[in-house]
Amino acid sequence: MIEKSNPKPISKILPKALVGLIFVITIFVVALPSEVFSTATSENVSKPSTMMEIQSNYNDKFELAAGVDNNNIQADPNTIDSRTLLAEDIEMYPPDIKRILERGYLEVAMKSIDSPPFFQVDSSEHPCKGDPNKFVHYDDKIFCGLDVSLSKGIADELGVDVHFIRSAHTFNDTVDLVFENKADIAISKISRTLSRAKKVSFSQPYLTMKQSLLLNRVQFAKQSSGRRPEIAIRGLTGNIGVIEGSSYVGNTNQKFPNTVVREQPSWPDVLEAARNGEIVAAYRDELEVKRAILQDPSEAINFQTVVLTDTNDFVAMVLPWQSLHLREYVDDYLSANNIDFTADSLLDQFRDLLLDT
Repeated sequence: MIEKSNPKPISKILPKALVGLIFVITIFVVALPSEVFSTATSENVSKPSTMMEIQSNYNDKFELAAGVDNNNIQADPNTIDSRTLLAEDIEMYPPDIKRILERGYLEVAMKSIDSPPFFQVDSSEHPCKGDPNKFVHYDDKIFCGLDVSLSKGIADELGVDVHFIRSAHTFNDTVDLVFENKADIAISKISRTLSRAKKVSFSQPYLTMKQSLLLNRVQFAKQSSGRRPEIAIRGLTGNIGVIEGSSYVGNTNQKFPNTVVREQPSWPDVLEAARNGEIVAAYRDELEVKRAILQDPSEAINFQTVVLTDTNDFVAMVLPWQSLHLREYVDDYLSANNIDFTADSLLDQFRDLLLDT
């Protein structure tokens, strides 16, 4: 016997059919390529696809510093980069920092005469040595040395380039460039002195040395007359040679009041005068005195080296007295990177540059 099934009313079948149909449509829609929807959307909304388009459409909020290629910017979270800063952000910076960021480069005053291992221009006669990443390419030249690498390091942290101003012929002239606001900073092996501190500010020292003498053996023997060397040195008379416009002009008057200061255009000129007996001693920092003998050991026949252990020569960066925030920034940079050289550590790190010139 076959049972007959009673057909279900259509009112009960329709709800289930509708659910199934909706499910199939949903699967079909999900499977469609995204371009179908992006095409339709783009007809109604003009959506910027690059930073440059965003900048043009929303200039009041996304205006960047002038002359920037936004496509080549790679942000470093540990540094400021003026090329990625919004114009409105730069406006909020202290005036001394803002000026540098807006300009796009740090103006560094540096003495015109090269002074390795602190600063020099690469040449066939005196090539740059060391890490090329610490060199600076500027004005179609390659610069290297301790002061050059420090300049680059500070500029890199600020996110700007480095420009060197080398119009000064003496150390005092270099200080004056900063005092006259013709440079943001001077990094040029400049000694910190009270007379200079009357018109400019100094960073904390990045190099500490002792003062030193190269004594002409013959001239000193005549003066000492059997006295103990330390006593004879304090009572020096005659001419003492120093570099023109250096801190050692004042140091001589203070330490050796019975002598006459003879300023020379350069350190080689001072050494030549000492060899010829025109001066009783050449007076400078211990690094240069030690280097003179290391470069030519035969000079030990002519000279006796003396390190004045009760003296210090603090080499620091020079800043305008108004640049309070920049000075703090520089000090923080030196502290964060543990930059605190001595004559011996500098000799170890830059021996190639020191002995090559």
